[in-house]
Amino acid sequence: SRQSGDCRHTGHRWRGGAAGGGGTRPRARRGGGPTAPALSPPGPTRDQRNAKRDRLLEKLRDLGHIDAFTCQLAQEEPIPEEPLPLPRQARHLLARMQQEGLAGQRLRSTLDHHLQQRVEQILQDHHQRLLGNQIHHGAALVAEVATGRVLAYVGNVSNTRNYRGDDVDVARAPRSTGSILKPFLFAASLEEGKILPGTLLPDIPIFINGFTPKNFSKDYDGAVAADRALIRSLNVPAVNMLRNYRYEKFHSLLKDLGMTTLQHPPDHYGLSLILGGAEGTLWDVAGMYASMARTLNRYFTVAGANKYIPRDIHPLTYRLAVPDTTVVAAEATSALDAASIYQTFDALKEVYRPGEESGWRYFTSAKKIAWKTGTSFGFRDGWAVGVTPDYVVGVWVGNADGEGRPGLTGTDAAAPVMFDIFSQLPGNRWFRRPEAEMTKITVCAKSGYRNSPLCDEVITRWVHSRGLQTGVCPMHRKVHLSADRKYRVHSNCEPVDRMVEVNWFVLPPAQEYYFRPHNVSYRSLPPFRKDCQPSAAVAAMDMIYPKPGARLYIPRDLNGQLGDAVFELAHRNPQATVFWHLDGEYLGSTQRHHHLTVRPSQGRHTLTIIDESGDMLEQRFEVLSKM
Repeated sequence: SRQSGDCRHTGHRWRGGAAGGGGTRPRARRGGGPTAPALSPPGPTRDQRNAKRDRLLEKLRDLGHIDAFTCQLAQEEPIPEEPLPLPRQARHLLARMQQEGLAGQRLRSTLDHHLQQRVEQILQDHHQRLLGNQIHHGAALVAEVATGRVLAYVGNVSNTRNYRGDDVDVARAPRSTGSILKPFLFAASLEEGKILPGTLLPDIPIFINGFTPKNFSKDYDGAVAADRALIRSLNVPAVNMLRNYRYEKFHSLLKDLGMTTLQHPPDHYGLSLILGGAEGTLWDVAGMYASMARTLNRYFTVAGANKYIPRDIHPLTYRLAVPDTTVVAAEATSALDAASIYQTFDALKEVYRPGEESGWRYFTSAKKIAWKTGTSFGFRDGWAVGVTPDYVVGVWVGNADGEGRPGLTGTDAAAPVMFDIFSQLPGNRWFRRPEAEMTKITVCAKSGYRNSPLCDEVITRWVHSRGLQTGVCPMHRKVHLSADRKYRVHSNCEPVDRMVEVNWFVLPPAQEYYFRPHNVSYRSLPPFRKDCQPSAAVAAMDMIYPKPGARLYIPRDLNGQLGDAVFELAHRNPQATVFWHLDGEYLGSTQRHHHLTVRPSQGRHTLTIIDESGDMLEQRFEVLSKM
């Protein structure tokens, strides 16, 4: 037997005896184990690898495959260091390929190696910041708009605190969508001619069959322009818009655009569909935004009257496949047309960026991005999706187990990640305006509707051609005032030649109640003079709660007694006194702030309210709870 390292030995290796023992160890018998496994290294040593390399080179020299000089040079080369661990980039995409039955195949992905590294690093850097609020997970996608090819895929961050869940591919996990779907509804409403971008929408408390949506701020503006409601992501105007558009149609539109997680019929979601009542994946949502941008871009490249190619609406892809050159006939319509998409993106580029004032757009280096955030109920999910003519970036942050955290919002948690990723992408171009589908008109500066002859201030703007179907401004009215302009009058109490005719911007009472504190320039209608009976043309008051036909459930207090309901009324005259009656029985009166605590019994009731001018409002409702 020979010592380990002998260049002529080709059988099993063994080591010399322990220190000071001298001699050699006998070769292990076939079928047996090593004599002292604790003393054996896990692999060959550096010297052993060097000796093995030299023996192989000498053998190649002896066989004549290489000459002696080449053998000598090769033996003088240092052997490689210890093998480095295999890279772990895009690990969730690799797992996804395996789950989709692609294991063992040689595939070419669409990922950009440098961008993948940068996005992983950006997400990891922000992860360190978010960990302070116990937000443990995040995902990000970057894709080309033109092809839908994914350039960076980070399914989750690598968690250094051994927090369970970092192996979950959150990019494909269904999560509550929050407000991230609102741009699709805005575009659909524009396309159908139901609104113009600046149309005032009601923003007051609403109660729809037990559904009581509230704005994130728990405040109401009374009335707000549709595009401003989208920019500020107000919930109540969005619900009103969906109620007008119909949630059944919106459900179908989302599926046509590529949302694959709507497994239930429309009635299962109802109006909550626009506020996160349905779950979506980052993969689907980013693909839907990319399809919108692709449809708008393609509009300018297709000749003829038909401008839309159906296959432009498709999901993202991570596989580098041969482009499909099949000629597809263009069509006249699409799920969303170019004009509605352009106006939606034009509004979304005005969203206030986190940590910046609205003046960001005045810097020439600023990149125009149409972007939207979303925050699910309970602060469980933070979304941010942005799109340019070239790229779409989608980001989700939160906890894979669904734990909510204070401050976990799309604006504060997800948007900074998205903007840092966009800073790595080239280009600063913006979408072209599809003027062939749009019309330049004058609109009322205050209401956003098409202006009527009564509108005293108008502006010019481009709108969707179907916007011409919308009505003229209903909020400007012609009113008659006394000569001193302090009171309203009419021909029964004032000579016509002494009246002053004025065009007045008038909101419904409930909207005015919330609108006035936010808009100091708003002027309420002057009250009627005492000797003039009020005209019925303009309602003096409106019920905020309960709404007509409401069915109320009043819970019991901790002591077991039936609780109270607080009824609320809006009146045009802030100085007015109103008198409340329930089923013909007088309850009391209120001034200025018209709130009244009532304890109605189970059953149907009639609420009657009369103000000091004799105006009457009658409301019926039903109480479901028992006494």
